[in-house]
Amino acid sequence: LSFAIANVFLAYFIGSDDLLKYIFEGPANHLDIIVKLLIFSGVFFFVFAWFREQVCIIACPYGRLQGVLLDDNSVVVAYNYKRGEAENGRSKFRKGELRAEKAYGDCIDCKQCVKVCPTGIDIRNGTQLECINCTACIDACDVIMENVGFEKGLISYYSENNIAKGEKFLFNTRIKIYVALFTFMFGALITLLLLRSDIEATILKIPGQMFTTTDTSVTNVYTFTLVNKTVNDYRNLNIKLLSVKGDIKVVGNLVSLEKESLKEGTIFITIDKANLKTDREALKIGIFQGTKLIETTTTNFPSPLNLK
Repeated sequence: LSFAIANVFLAYFIGSDDLLKYIFEGPANHLDIIVKLLIFSGVFFFVFAWFREQVCIIACPYGRLQGVLLDDNSVVVAYNYKRGEAENGRSKFRKGELRAEKAYGDCIDCKQCVKVCPTGIDIRNGTQLECINCTACIDACDVIMENVGFEKGLISYYSENNIAKGEKFLFNTRIKIYVALFTFMFGALITLLLLRSDIEATILKIPGQMFTTTDTSVTNVYTFTLVNKTVNDYRNLNIKLLSVKGDIKVVGNLVSLEKESLKEGTIFITIDKANLKTDREALKIGIFQGTKLIETTTTNFPSPLNLK
């Protein structure tokens, strides 16, 4: 299981296609990948075999996040201390004992809730950082309550105000703010995913490289990066100026962009001086597949101050 998870984890970073290729080509040809795979497998095995619940207590941020968000109206897995402790606290179960007359609570101190807790806490001590709300204590307690003839629900989903004051769940202002914020963030994420372009293009001028001029034109050298975010190949690609008349020459051959791949290269942009309005012209550049515009990007075009 650790080895399988390590493969999935590694595929997240290097890509599933590359990982499968490395596996079929054999470990001898990719020792660095195999070493990383074994390291990840060892880490996961260590977590599953020994570290276990300590991950929840020490490493996992879930408890810290919940600690910030919780208040007395938050519904969590909780022990009903009003019912469980009553006036004289807990007491072991004795058949035929009149617990109500002695003012004992319904908790018979069997400690089953502690035994089944994966992080080893005692839920009867209140809400704690280590609680992961797995509800194992609820199930264990309900079985015991049913066996001794008491009402189930001594441990269940409660808020502090629900236990202490008997108040029902309230959709208060704080919760409304949280819902609004999460709705906004979720909506923003979906919007970004829907508006995300299939191709990402970046065109940057080579640092330290001066422009070259002739009597009628100015030329600058740029590097370009194209990223294909899809599982489809793009063929017959070309780069064109959109905002100004000019010429773009690609060094090498920009014809295709494979799926889930990146392509880098160099281009020369030449523009007639008559078409330039400033010494740092803002250019809009389009990436085309045949005649179809699939992405746009911008860059600056430095030129002599005296254009004419």
